[in-house]
Amino acid sequence: MRTGAAPSVETLQRWMQAVVMHPAGAEAGLRARPAKGLLPQAATDLGSVVLPSKSLTSAERLGIYAHMYYARLVEVMESEYPTLRQILGPDAFESACRRYIAKYPSRTRTLGSFSARFPGFLAKTLPDGNRQGLAVDVARIERAMEDVFDAPRAEPMTARQFAAIGSADWDRVLPVTPAIRLLELRYPANAYMNAIRRGERPRVPRARPTCVIVYRREFQVMRRDQEPEQFRLLAALVAGRSLGAAVRAAIRGRSTNPGRIAKRLGGWFEQWAGAQLFVKGDAHLFSNPSVPFPKRGR
Repeated sequence: MRTGAAPSVETLQRWMQAVVMHPAGAEAGLRARPAKGLLPQAATDLGSVVLPSKSLTSAERLGIYAHMYYARLVEVMESEYPTLRQILGPDAFESACRRYIAKYPSRTRTLGSFSARFPGFLAKTLPDGNRQGLAVDVARIERAMEDVFDAPRAEPMTARQFAAIGSADWDRVLPVTPAIRLLELRYPANAYMNAIRRGERPRVPRARPTCVIVYRREFQVMRRDQEPEQFRLLAALVAGRSLGAAVRAAIRGRSTNPGRIAKRLGGWFEQWAGAQLFVKGDAHLFSNPSVPFPKRGR
């Protein structure tokens, strides 16, 4: 600042933020209303606010910060959504990230939840088509993987404790780990991601409703497809329903075959117990309010 009354530190910070976070770059940010409203003289005399260096102009110095802001956030999102980036392509992915960053700028000191709204943003902004629909579902899975990795830890139920559950416990609520997300998808996105992981080059599939759970076992995040009735049963348990109520919820529906479900129940529970989905303690402490019980017809 060369002449005149010096602005407050807060004003300088807000001006700097308005300039470097502008989606069209620092020069556009200087001319935009938010920055001009804070330091109007900077739009015509930038050197009065930001001094040049020996090798860079004032605008070039600001441009470095503007580039770094978007580049760092895009880099974070690339690490969180590797399969999505592969589906959309690097250029389209970066463009989507930049549009998202412009709409939802970082507001916290950490970046763990920065891209939480990215799948929903894509669902509203990507054009219709199988590739784009698959991309949205893959984004939902990859976001769930981030959430599950950072979820609180709960002590898993031991094999002996699980084996002790009998018919007398029909009204018992079975606590489920908070490190789980249940997803109802329009595309077989989990199978597609598995194929990519095996080094294959799968074709973009057509729409086909699938149910997927994403969970953490110890320090490893896992993904697994679920049958519709199996998914409804687990969702009811996650919602805090008793064993009996959860089973009744699973067998509802005109197309449901109660006999087939009865034969599969044991296998489903063994699979979940092996994945350490059931935990010790009070169900109210470990229920996951972010995973609503799915409604019929969704």
